[in-house]
Amino acid sequence: MGRQPIRWGIGIDVGGSSIKSGLVGEDGTVEAFAQHRLERVDEAGLLLNAISGEATRARQQAEALGFEVAGVGVCAPGSLETATGIIHKAPNLPGLDRLPLRDRLTEALAGPIHLANDVNAAALGESCFGAGQGHRHFAMVALGTGIGGGLILDGRLYTGAAGFAAEIGHIVVDPDGPACPCGNVGCLERYAGAAGIVETARRLLADGDIESPLAALPEDRLTPEHISEAAAAGDALSRQVLAETGRWLGIAFITLINLLDPECIVLGGGVAQAGAPLFDAIRSTLEGRTMSSTARSVPVVAARLGTQAGMVGAGALALWPERG
Repeated sequence: MGRQPIRWGIGIDVGGSSIKSGLVGEDGTVEAFAQHRLERVDEAGLLLNAISGEATRARQQAEALGFEVAGVGVCAPGSLETATGIIHKAPNLPGLDRLPLRDRLTEALAGPIHLANDVNAAALGESCFGAGQGHRHFAMVALGTGIGGGLILDGRLYTGAAGFAAEIGHIVVDPDGPACPCGNVGCLERYAGAAGIVETARRLLADGDIESPLAALPEDRLTPEHISEAAAAGDALSRQVLAETGRWLGIAFITLINLLDPECIVLGGGVAQAGAPLFDAIRSTLEGRTMSSTARSVPVVAARLGTQAGMVGAGALALWPERG
């Protein structure tokens, strides 16, 4: 018997400054990948045109290659209401805010569209083709400007009653902590999001107890990338910043472990590239604070799909919508 043909899904990831698209095969192969800058993110019509254009381009590429396309998956940041296909509160994409995205895209592309929040899509991508392969229960945590989350439970993406589940960045880790834009106080994102990491570095620099090359940077230019690079070069202060960040993450992960009993936690996003100083602090916190030996042994692993995770997950959703 000949080899069965591979089906493909069109995956589109709409970010705050660019749009990624490609063909995702059911074996995890990516073809016809493209990334284009979004010049305007505040106008719904322009964003819809950009998404529709990428879907059309990918479909044409598939036809030229003789690929069978199962459907189109689209992911974007913000809170997605699954029943209506409306994205609520998309701060980096104001043109999508409160837009009935599923209906508008279905009309524009004359076919069904599968939608997901960007980190939910990344979690599905990691489940199908990345660090979550072989696990039916895990949490995905994406570290960046904010902290996003996605849950794979019993092999499927779990989004909750309305679609707003897995706001891991808003787990309260300090009830007396600083105010968060979400309206609560002491959220994980205030400590382990990009601004929180930089704030920790500034505090330690102001203390003046440890010399660091970070002190030579203008205060308004300091980023988590600088801290990660300095830590990799052996800077003690930067390593302390990452250790504090890892401790806050570990405290939040204890809640995830005790509540969900996952097989692993997958950590992605730019900040996760910091590596051992961050991961070691997370694991040390888990070992010292969780209730059982099983919980203490839950591995925290690095995501594998990198910056294509959302696009790959959107393509996977088009291939297997029942997993969404």
